[in-house]
Amino acid sequence: MKTRGKFRTKVADGAVSFGLLQTVPNTVLSYIAALSGYDFIVLDSEHGTFYEPDYLPAMLATGTFDFTTIVRVRGEDPTSLGRCLDMGIDAIIVPNVTTAHQATELVKAMHFPPKGSRGYAGSIARSSGYGLDLEDYRKPDPFLSVMIESEEGVDNVDEIVRVNGVSAVVVGHFDLSASLGIPGDFAQPAYERALSRIEGAAATRGKTLGSAPHPSYPVERLIARGHRLITLSVDTKLIREAMTAQITAGNQAIAASGVRF
Repeated sequence: MKTRGKFRTKVADGAVSFGLLQTVPNTVLSYIAALSGYDFIVLDSEHGTFYEPDYLPAMLATGTFDFTTIVRVRGEDPTSLGRCLDMGIDAIIVPNVTTAHQATELVKAMHFPPKGSRGYAGSIARSSGYGLDLEDYRKPDPFLSVMIESEEGVDNVDEIVRVNGVSAVVVGHFDLSASLGIPGDFAQPAYERALSRIEGAAATRGKTLGSAPHPSYPVERLIARGHRLITLSVDTKLIREAMTAQITAGNQAIAASGVRF
């Protein structure tokens, strides 16, 4: 099993990829995301309700599309990273990476010895085609995204991006602003300075940069600043907004007709 081609091609070409953060395990939602034209989904185990058994159904639901499945893991358990890769997860996001040592250990967990510490599953792994594609399985090319979402992470970002094996840097905008003492106030100079430092470090080391639109930083501005992995929205937010808009429109129609609510 190989990582989805379109996503890797876009990353290599420096093109923009759009994704959806999926917080609720539901194969229909995953399928609709792929059908709608997103390049990737992020199955969220940090703030969402995904657990490891939920990953495979989501991948099976989207398996007919050239579509990338990313997991945002809950923590840094090395064996969990290896299990994700054995399952066939295309890429992994690790939240709140703060040091180069932490990034180095994550890279090791995603590679087999002697380069790393990942356990070998061979013919029992889905990512080897259950033994039919052992050659590619033995030469993994994992895609690791580290989230920078704290003042400490910003202070160490130059060292973090130097770690060979870190593929991308993702900005955790709200947690970063909270760490800076300005939660949700993205117009503050302190946030702009921190964001600029992350962007500069990623550009210097040729790392793919990712984020999500937030106040003062809409999609157009993020693209202009070099962001290429853009998570456009969250499943529950999209559903809530669509339902609210529909009810609002219905109530307006009632009011315009003169019929009582």
